[in-house]
Amino acid sequence: MTRAKSLYGQTVLVTRNERQAGVFRQKIEALNGRAVLTSLIRFEPTLTKEKAEAFLQDLKASHWLVFTSVNGASFFLNYIEEHRLHQSLSHLKVAAVGEKTSAYLKQHGFKVDVVPEQFIAEELADALIEHVQPKERVFVAKGRLSRDVVKKTLVPLGIEVKEWILYETVKDEDGIAALKSAMMEQSFDFITFTSSSTVHSFMHAMEADVARLAASDTCFVTIGPLTKEALLQYGISSETPDTYTIDGMLDLMCRLSERKLNH
Repeated sequence: MTRAKSLYGQTVLVTRNERQAGVFRQKIEALNGRAVLTSLIRFEPTLTKEKAEAFLQDLKASHWLVFTSVNGASFFLNYIEEHRLHQSLSHLKVAAVGEKTSAYLKQHGFKVDVVPEQFIAEELADALIEHVQPKERVFVAKGRLSRDVVKKTLVPLGIEVKEWILYETVKDEDGIAALKSAMMEQSFDFITFTSSSTVHSFMHAMEADVARLAASDTCFVTIGPLTKEALLQYGISSETPDTYTIDGMLDLMCRLSERKLNH
């Protein structure tokens, strides 16, 4: 590995949910960087057993199944398994917001018909316009904080959209306490955010130190435009990769690290 394609000597704070942060850490360490994990949010299921029949009926009546995140796909499959809703889904066409969600679905036997080039809700909605026919029904599996871009885009075109909120995002109090300790004990070359909710949890936890952080040499890296916008609300700018993925963030941090070394 060349030094230019590494994070040698760099310490990276990962604020991702604990269940998802492990792969991020492995990739940072594979690039010779040091990763510190602080889980600021966790996810909890929202659907009760009483919703199972309505859930199943909406699935049967739909033509498209849309996932706006890996979490949505995971909670969807868990709900089906938990309540034994093993109705065939072969009649459904499937759309996924990005390559990670698509890969997860394929691992679980789904054929994914639509994945947008840019992994954001607006691009997913635009891609669906080209494939979904008027009078068709769309089942969207999502989290409580997910925006309703798909619904707002498709409903005016005569397409029925049913949104099912499968999980909600809550603060990880233990992770927030770990974050405060980590921020007092060490400095970071990079602080990374993979969602708007982690930005808000981080800033709430670090409220007294936001101004100091903004003036520090720490580089903030956000996964995409919505997360970047969330951080800007606190007066902090960030770097964002061209490809809105963890790998895109890693490539960007490697380039930024190289730039620092050359100055």
